[in-house]
Amino acid sequence: MNFYRPKSVLRLVLIGFLLVTLPLVLVLLNATLYVDRLVGQSQSAVLQAVQATKESSLLLEQITAMERSARQYQVLGDATLFDVYEKTHEAFQASAKKLFTLLVGEAQWRLLKELVEKEQGLFTTLRDYPHNSDMSISAVSEFGTLRDLAAFIVAERRRLIDQEMEAMQQAAENTTRILTWQLMAVSPVVLGLAVVFTLLISRPIRRIDHAIRRLGDGEFGARIAISGPQDLEYLGKRLDWLRERMIDLEEQKKKFLDHVSHELKTPLSSIREGAELLADQVGGALNDEQRKVVAILRENSIQLQRIIEQMVNFRAVLLRHSALYLQEVDLARVIEKVATDHGLAMMAKNIKLELSLAEVAVAGDEEKLTAIVDNLLSNAVKFSPYEGVIRIQLIRRDTHAVLDVADSGPGIDPGERGKVFEPFYQGRITPEGRVKGTGIGLSVVGEYVTLHGGDVCVVDGRAGGAHFRVTLPLKPA
Repeated sequence: MNFYRPKSVLRLVLIGFLLVTLPLVLVLLNATLYVDRLVGQSQSAVLQAVQATKESSLLLEQITAMERSARQYQVLGDATLFDVYEKTHEAFQASAKKLFTLLVGEAQWRLLKELVEKEQGLFTTLRDYPHNSDMSISAVSEFGTLRDLAAFIVAERRRLIDQEMEAMQQAAENTTRILTWQLMAVSPVVLGLAVVFTLLISRPIRRIDHAIRRLGDGEFGARIAISGPQDLEYLGKRLDWLRERMIDLEEQKKKFLDHVSHELKTPLSSIREGAELLADQVGGALNDEQRKVVAILRENSIQLQRIIEQMVNFRAVLLRHSALYLQEVDLARVIEKVATDHGLAMMAKNIKLELSLAEVAVAGDEEKLTAIVDNLLSNAVKFSPYEGVIRIQLIRRDTHAVLDVADSGPGIDPGERGKVFEPFYQGRITPEGRVKGTGIGLSVVGEYVTLHGGDVCVVDGRAGGAHFRVTLPLKPA
């Protein structure tokens, strides 16, 4: 089944935002409709209640006014008083007619209808009979009944208003409860959508990050395939293309190193053989100065051979799972042996070597530990000035052996300290010797120290020179 794949992360984010917010928007619109309906009903009910209460109270006042005018007319017999009564009667009928449209419920209608009919009967009697007749006198006494009936209508109306208020309050509570349940029902959906789109966005990004880390660690075997938005898939394809290019470059580098090392071996063998013949005085006796020169030539040819061997074995050196032949190694003895091997090179530059070695033994590979010390001391000799000083200190700190190698050379730029252990990296500061390094030595140190479960770093030197510190566990990690 083919699923829709957005063309970009931005489009995926927008789709996720819309889908996540859509349920919330629907709940909000529904809440707005509920509230608007409730507000409209409340306003209508309140307005109707106010008008009905006003008209009901007005009826009671009009009955009182009619009673007063009728009694005055009954006593005085003045036609003007009857006219006042008649006008009040007409106003009463108009108010009753308006009240018919405001009242709700059959009981209120019946009461109002009874009130209107009784009042109309009283008016007819007072109009048709003389003011001092028995019928008129009897009719006037009925105003009390009208007043009681009107008061009962007002009271009944107030009771209905209270009921309506309770009903509106109940409706508001029901609305609140419905909206709460809707929000509770939609929250898991929103959270689920948010989680889904977070995974859809973050998963390919994590895969890209993992692929980049693999490339940085030199793992080129696994194919890079990213699934997700089309722009991230395209980025995955470009990373896979980069992986293939790096594989090609690795092969080209290997061929280049093999070719260069092969081309250098033949002339180097001739140089070493010639130096050995001169050292054996085959061509004639040598004086002291000539023997020193021959010794320096022989030592530098050995150093050049070591550099070529490092280049040839570089790929094997970089394999972190290289075998370690563990045994108990006396680090102080290893350092003294390496210092002896570099004696002639230090003598040529009149370098002073200061050793401070504690008795420390570690479980490690003696050959690789020797290579660590040899590369650090060789680096110090190359960068030390004429009549410089090299300090080597070995101490035991808790469960670790700490080796410090410091020289009095130009030091390492702070911006380059994180790169000096990378293969083939050479800083802006170059050594004073005639033979330039390959940039492999310190990378070998870093790899071998890591194999032993240790750590190597650059620290601030006391005299401004380079200061390397190697920390090795007394037992392998």
